[in-house]
Amino acid sequence: MIRYRWSLFLGTFVALFLGVAVLSGSLSVWAAAQPRVPDALAGAPVIVAAPRFDPPDGGFPTYRPWSAQELDRLTTALSRVPGVAAAVPDRPFYVQRLVDGRPVGDRRDALHSGRPWAEARLRPLGLTSGAAPSEPGEVVVDAALGVPVGGTVAVVTAAGPATWTVTGTADRAGFYVADATADALAGGPRFIALGLAPGADAAEVAGRLPAVLGDLGTALTGDARGAAEPEADRSTRWIGAQLIIAVVFVGTFVSIFVVASTCAFSATQRRRELGLLRAVGATPGQVRRMLLAEALLVGVGAGVPGALAGAGLAPLLAGPFVATGLEPGGFRVGFTWWAPLVAVGVGLVVAAAGVWLSARRAARVPALEALRVAAAEPRPMTLARWLTGGGAVLSGGGLALLLPGASAEQKPTIVLGSAMVLLVGAALLAPVFVVPLVRLVTWPARRGATGLLVREGARVSARRVGSTAAPVLAAVGFAVLLVGTFQTADEATGIEDTARIPESAVAARADNVPGLSEAAVRAQPGRSELASTVYLASGEPLDAVGTASADVVAPAGRGWKVGEPVALRFADGAVEPVTVTSLAAQDWVSLPRDLVRRHDPAALTDVVYLAGGFVQSPGAIVMTARSYVEREAAEEGDLIDLFLRVLLGISVGFTGLAVANTLLMATNARRPEFVTLHRAGATTGQTLRVVVSEALLSVLMGSLLGLAVAVPALFESRAGLQEEIGSAVTLVMPWGTLAAVVSVCAGLAVLAASLPLLRPGAGGSPARTMAG
Repeated sequence: MIRYRWSLFLGTFVALFLGVAVLSGSLSVWAAAQPRVPDALAGAPVIVAAPRFDPPDGGFPTYRPWSAQELDRLTTALSRVPGVAAAVPDRPFYVQRLVDGRPVGDRRDALHSGRPWAEARLRPLGLTSGAAPSEPGEVVVDAALGVPVGGTVAVVTAAGPATWTVTGTADRAGFYVADATADALAGGPRFIALGLAPGADAAEVAGRLPAVLGDLGTALTGDARGAAEPEADRSTRWIGAQLIIAVVFVGTFVSIFVVASTCAFSATQRRRELGLLRAVGATPGQVRRMLLAEALLVGVGAGVPGALAGAGLAPLLAGPFVATGLEPGGFRVGFTWWAPLVAVGVGLVVAAAGVWLSARRAARVPALEALRVAAAEPRPMTLARWLTGGGAVLSGGGLALLLPGASAEQKPTIVLGSAMVLLVGAALLAPVFVVPLVRLVTWPARRGATGLLVREGARVSARRVGSTAAPVLAAVGFAVLLVGTFQTADEATGIEDTARIPESAVAARADNVPGLSEAAVRAQPGRSELASTVYLASGEPLDAVGTASADVVAPAGRGWKVGEPVALRFADGAVEPVTVTSLAAQDWVSLPRDLVRRHDPAALTDVVYLAGGFVQSPGAIVMTARSYVEREAAEEGDLIDLFLRVLLGISVGFTGLAVANTLLMATNARRPEFVTLHRAGATTGQTLRVVVSEALLSVLMGSLLGLAVAVPALFESRAGLQEEIGSAVTLVMPWGTLAAVVSVCAGLAVLAASLPLLRPGAGGSPARTMAG
């Protein structure tokens, strides 16, 4: 069957090849995207982590910082452990070089570019010239900067701009300063790196540490040392992981959808062939096993090269992932042996799952089906399809009825869930709408020969038209719903955030700067908030904001009382009681700004809301309030757009494949019909016009049905956003995305439908061209 009917399996082969390649490449990237030890600590076989807090609802674990007293006691005790040569606290801090008064370099790397010179003992620096820093204001820099020993380098830190004297140059990026300078610029340490004596075993040393650490820390070795990765890099990896997971799930789901739809249509096309097998004695079990064996053979043939292709191309994704902010600098992708094996296994499962229902239905084909010659479909809708499609429509409608009583946070989820269920129902019920929609669309051309043939052909082949329209319906609905919802939400966010800023202008960070220094903030006339983190006695982190007010405003949901003293551990590890002066419906604690700054020298300010003229400062720029809101939204929107482009690219690509394969099989199976048309007087061009018109009609049907589901959902989503922010929101209809999706589907449909009629070498005779 596969050898002589290969065109029936071409779509399944391509879908599985691409699906397995996407899965193999995604798994390879995911395997490489695990937390890694910072380069500065890579020479430490053992790292001691501070007490850890695991959120009860999941999420990243956090490590609360040690106080100065705890740190002194630990480093002294650890230095005395047999096998330990050095115990060095990890104190990275923010620093960027200034060129012509402007910060340069990557803002994410700048957050931990500064390092104490003591860390050089863990992974010796290759000093190319000069000596180590020993006094405040001295630094060892990367030789690539081109600054000679004795020269100066202008920098900006969380405190403000400074000029440091270069005492040495090294073969590694970063700014290495005297330990006292790092202590003044960094927050409280949460990790202590241990350098081991020659010949000491890391596992043996780690085994001696619990008695020394008690409840003040945990020893980490091997890959577990990746916990010391900077929080900014960890957050970046998390964003990349979400995209990888989404790609895996969407790719797997769409692969199953394409394989299932292809196999279902193939089984319909082969009813006479399967009936003939039943007539010569084949049992239903034999028919099922034959179809499953076909799918598994195609799965192996497509999966193995697809898995190797995905794993081979995965290293090329490292650069784009770093450039788009999905992975931190230094990210590399290597070969992971298990990724291709898992991808091939999943491909086989997808192939079997996609063909299973079709195989069960095909096994029930009666032997008399081999004698059928009618082209009309007697039952375009089976009872199971009616029940499943009707159930999906009722479920989606039921979800929509929950909107009036739902909270603002629940409404987007309900809208998206309702629309997706309705899309599934509309795809299942598509043949029901084919006939009336065809009559409506083809009404102007009903008197012409082409219009008549298209109209009547679609009427008697509703399942074929529905099979082609269903993937287009899903692609159009999915694209319009997701893109429209996110773009409308962005519009609402801009309106809401701008309304919260009464000032007309702000002093904001420059694009390549992570935040404003304290000197830049104090130079501006206006109000600002200093973001930091405090820790409860349990180790749970709590967002803190430093304001100009002397009040301590606590979140009402914490159970604290006005006038009650609460002990907080600050970013430098110091524990200090504060007295609650008021409660508010917020998730953070508001503290006096000077108190936050005193305990968190590394904190940066996002923006200053200006009450006067802007004062030029390194890393600060002046913007209107609306421009600032739009820029902040655009940064998040860029990531969302990237997610949408990737997911839509996968879904639309597979959808186009399903459309093309369905039409390719349908056109091949209709060659006798086209020969009859030719003998009745139709030219090749007329026959081609009929086929192209039918293909475009199927795409139009799918687009209309997809819009019928997605557009009402967009209006529901906008209504929820308007209620949430209390202001009118403009509905954003993604016309460009819609046009692109429909154009791709239409182009592939026309190509697939026309190709069997225009094969090279068959043009000598119109009859032969159409008959093949």
